[in-house]
Amino acid sequence: MDRVLSIIIPVYEAKDTLERCVQSCLAQKDLLEKELEVILVDDGSTDGSSDLCDELAAKDEHGRIRVKHTRNFGVSHARNIGLEMAEGDYITFVDADDTIGESFAEDMLRYLDESTVIVDETDSYASSSKISGYQYIENSILNKNTHVWGKLFKRQTLRDDHVMFKEGLSIGEDLLFMLDIALLQGKERTIRLISGNGYNYEENEASAMNRAFKESYMDQLVCWKEAEDRLLPVAEHISHYAFVSVAASQIMTALLVVGKLAVVPEDQRDADITNLVIMRAGDQIEHALKVRGAFAGLSAGYKVKVLLFRISPKLYLKLYGGYKK
Repeated sequence: MDRVLSIIIPVYEAKDTLERCVQSCLAQKDLLEKELEVILVDDGSTDGSSDLCDELAAKDEHGRIRVKHTRNFGVSHARNIGLEMAEGDYITFVDADDTIGESFAEDMLRYLDESTVIVDETDSYASSSKISGYQYIENSILNKNTHVWGKLFKRQTLRDDHVMFKEGLSIGEDLLFMLDIALLQGKERTIRLISGNGYNYEENEASAMNRAFKESYMDQLVCWKEAEDRLLPVAEHISHYAFVSVAASQIMTALLVVGKLAVVPEDQRDADITNLVIMRAGDQIEHALKVRGAFAGLSAGYKVKVLLFRISPKLYLKLYGGYKK
């Protein structure tokens, strides 16, 4: 019997939530035991998650859980290993601290057809609709739907088009993955948007977005510059608004990176890192402001931040850091 669905779960320091996550995946309705596989890719965990992965696999009498242990290379590397291991016709990604409802897969699989490469479950749509890859970029990805969870992908499409996660990024890898696959669909193949809430996302205070400043936080700048570079060759197929949206995101992420640094006490900041952050954030802001409509598209608060940062980055650091204390 062919595998129908592969659920890929990257695991890192997730001992407290992993078993609940896996059990929710195994409880999918209308999938026979041999039609489902759960792939746990342990990304060098040190909290006992590695042993738990093996224990969960050993306990499942139907052999649905497969485990791969690696060194800590990051979530993109773990997901890429999962993609290489996957045997299901369709793939979905679940984070180790989240869960899915028992009808999650059933609800998604019913909407697949020959032209559809992704089914995206979102509460932004009241009913099912089909759109092209280019429309998906403008209506969904650039409207903050950049995550890979809560979606169903055709495995063969990912393999044929060689779509993988960009490794080496600690933030933003989801965005680039989604852009890559949407761009490859272009006008011809479609993405199905369905109404639903079968994916249960849990806010993780230890996530990359919530941690104190680290130099790798500047990956956000890299991510949004690469997003722009991916869109430029297809500018004739997408609206100017898409580039306004990217430019606004470049500005906001630059200021977010500076803001993360600002809350670090001044006497604990590395001078070279501070200068590097100011330079790279400043370059990105100036670059983005060249896009017609980018500044006008910002909220009033961000407009004030941009003006203050351009006047004096050091003053911005001081005032923002004081405000956040």
